[in-house]
Amino acid sequence: MLRPIASLLALALVGACASQATDESASPAPGAPATTGSASAPPTPAGGTASPPMPARERSARAREAARGIYVTATSMVLPRYADLLKALKASGGNMIVFDAKDEGGIVSWKSQVPLARAIKADAEGPIRDLKAKVDQAHEAGVRVAGRVVCFHDPILARARPGLAPKRVGGGVWKELGRQSWLDPSLPEPQDYNIAIAREMVAAGVDEIQFDYIRFPAMGDTQNARYAFDMKKVEKHEVITAFLKRAYEALSPLGVVVSVDVYGIMAWAQPIDVRITGQRMEDMAHHTDVLCPMLYPSHFNAGFAGVRNPADQPYQFMHKGLSLLTKKVAGSGVVIRPWMQAMPYKVSHFTPRYITEQLRAGRDCKAVGYMMWNAQNRYDTAFAGMAAFHGR
Repeated sequence: MLRPIASLLALALVGACASQATDESASPAPGAPATTGSASAPPTPAGGTASPPMPARERSARAREAARGIYVTATSMVLPRYADLLKALKASGGNMIVFDAKDEGGIVSWKSQVPLARAIKADAEGPIRDLKAKVDQAHEAGVRVAGRVVCFHDPILARARPGLAPKRVGGGVWKELGRQSWLDPSLPEPQDYNIAIAREMVAAGVDEIQFDYIRFPAMGDTQNARYAFDMKKVEKHEVITAFLKRAYEALSPLGVVVSVDVYGIMAWAQPIDVRITGQRMEDMAHHTDVLCPMLYPSHFNAGFAGVRNPADQPYQFMHKGLSLLTKKVAGSGVVIRPWMQAMPYKVSHFTPRYITEQLRAGRDCKAVGYMMWNAQNRYDTAFAGMAAFHGR
């Protein structure tokens, strides 16, 4: 269980953690040079904003085109229903899919040519035989493709290379709630690996790279985790921002949109939440095209903000989160595109109106597009709500 801290993140995670037990409510959240993870790779710079950020006017113009997407599993992409899903998405006013490129289990979804992925057999269970063919199929249907890369929660790499995992005070590998699943975000090899996976997707024609779990662990006895950098001299948010800056500088020149999934609660963030996760919105916004807050109402604990059941207030939580985040990143030039709840978890009445209320909040806050999350890829209700909102 979470250690007792005066943290909004902890309060939100009480509800969110329970939801992880079911596929229905899992949250996303959201790197292929020829080689990856060399011992001579440069260390992560201590300061995330040591050099000037990219001017807002140079950001990708495509990021400002409203992407209206849904999450799909890699398995869904190889099933016959993939074509029907693309057709239904377009008919309801959508234009993008976000698929699992590297998921929470560390599985790379296709037969990768990235040396580290092959060495640790991260792609052994990947269901996609021909990534480019699946991307092309989406493009032919008029649908963009974003690849979701889970960065530092990677059980396959953590178990294969324990030296890349956080260390525990007193010795050994630190584990989150008893499971060895996290990498040390400050180490060059995990950073190189995620950038390499992203580069391989760009070569296959993917339109957007979406980084998820681009943070430090937030559950369990995080106070007992130790990393390769001196935490008395360098703060976690400097490490995360520095990695994002490095990834953005590597990927943006390739013409791909770069987006980042962040906890929805970080819009309300207290200093302690930033210290735990390393997600400092004001800094990250300068090194990505799109920020994607995961503002699922069900993932706010009962009583948060004085609301008995936040899951039943889709407009309120979407609007408030977007309003707060917009103020935090004002002047950065970043686009805000929220993840919205497309599953009935904790919702008293899950109907198309539940979807339209979230969409209305996004419109009222001038968000640029949206993405719908349903872990089981069941979007009948979401498509009905999207169609109604878009006048289809």
